[in-house]
Amino acid sequence: MGAIVQDNFRIRKSFAKAAPLIDIPNLIEIQKRSYAKFLQLDVDPAKREDVGLQAVFKRVFPIKDFNESASLDFVKYEIDAPKYDVDECHQRGMTYAAPMKVSIRLI
Repeated sequence: MGAIVQDNFRIRKSFAKAAPLIDIPNLIEIQKRSYAKFLQLDVDPAKREDVGLQAVFKRVFPIKDFNESASLDFVKYEIDAPKYDVDECHQRGMTYAAPMKVSIRLI
């Protein structure tokens, strides 16, 4: 009977007759890394790669009017810190959210 310990979680005892063949991957960590790559929060707005949210904005903009006399160009986006933490949002029955500011230029 082997015990499996993962970070700060409860110890799981295995009653299986065969030993586990592979380790269980941390699926939450995979999603967190993917989300961080999508948002690129730790990268300076001028140095962001064309992946994730940056690529979406680059693909949508520029937006031009019918006569092409005016155009909206994407400059950058910023995501501010959330107003409340996760526990406080849960207590208030609110959604955990952070404000996103998008800078655009009218030409």
